Amino acid sequence: MLTTLATQEDLNFNRIVSQQFDRAAQYLKIHPALLAQIKACNNVYYFQFPVRFGGDHYEIFEGWRAEHSQHKKPVKGGTRFSELVTQDEIMALAALMTYKCAIVNVPFGGSKGGVRFDPKKYSEEQIEKITRRFTAELIRKEYIGPGENVPGPDVGTGEREMAWMADTYDTFNPGGIDNLACVTGKPVAQGGIHGRREATGRGVQYGIREAFQYSEDLKKLSLSPGLEGKTIVFQGFGNVGYYAAKFLSEEDGCKAVAIAEWDAAVYNADGLPIEELNQFRKDTGSIKNFPGAETLPSPGAIWDIPCDILI
Repeated sequence: MLTTLATQEDLNFNRIVSQQFDRAAQYLKIHPALLAQIKACNNVYYFQFPVRFGGDHYEIFEGWRAEHSQHKKPVKGGTRFSELVTQDEIMALAALMTYKCAIVNVPFGGSKGGVRFDPKKYSEEQIEKITRRFTAELIRKEYIGPGENVPGPDVGTGEREMAWMADTYDTFNPGGIDNLACVTGKPVAQGGIHGRREATGRGVQYGIREAFQYSEDLKKLSLSPGLEGKTIVFQGFGNVGYYAAKFLSEEDGCKAVAIAEWDAAVYNADGLPIEELNQFRKDTGSIKNFPGAETLPSPGAIWDIPCDILI
C-alpha cells in the first residue's frame, strides 16, 4: 500500500520554520520561556481593500503585513505580490527575517508583507493602483515608516513598486525629511543604491562559493571542492535566479544546464547562455521555445535533470 511522504500539515511553512527553530535551540543554553518569546510572531495585520479600476469596476484584494519581532527597530522585510500569498507564508518569512538579521548581527527585527493576486493578469496602471492602495492601508495602521517598518522588494515586486510605495508614503507625510527611507530597493534615481538589484543573486553566489570550500563535507556528497565545471539547475529565473545564474556561470565557471519558470523549462547539457536567454525572455515574455536550448515538457521536468547544485 502506498503512503504519502508528508501530510499537508507537515508541509505547513510556518510549522517547518518553527521546527527548524526548535532543533537549533536544542544547542543553546537559553531559558525555554525566552525561546518561546523569540519564536512567537508579535502581530499580523490582515486586511481587505477595494481598488477601483475605472467606471463601476471594483475588485477586493487581501493584504498582510506581519511583524515577527520588534526587539530591534526598524523591522525589515519584503513585500510580495502573488496569487499564492497566504498568512502562514507571511508569518514564516517574517520569522526567517528575524533570524537572518540576528545571525549576522544586523539590528533589525523581522517583517514580511504581501497582496494575493497575480501581477501577470493586471496592467501596469492597475498594479500601481493596487500598490498605492495597499500602502495607504499600511500607513493607516502604522505598518510602514522610517525607523518603524521598512518594506523592500520580493516575489512579484521590484524597483517600480518600491518607488510607488515611497511616493505614496511621501504624499501622506508631507515635509518628512526621511520619507524615502520608508522602503528599500528603490530606483537609484529615487534614493536607491547601486548594486541593490543584483544583491540577492550575488549573495547566492557567495553562499555557494563558501559551501564548496569544505572538502570533508563535499566528500560525503561525492563532490569535489571548487565550482569550476559544476552543473546547476535553477527553479526560477526572476531577479534572483537570473543574477545568480549569470555570476556563477561567468565568474565561477559553472554550467547552468536547466532553468524552470512558472510556464516552461529549458535544458542545455553544455550550459545555457544566460544573457541570450534573459534577452529572449524580455522579447517574448517567456523562456519557452528558446532556440539555444531544449524546451522540456513541463516546469517540473527539471527535477529529473542530474546536477551538482539545485537552486
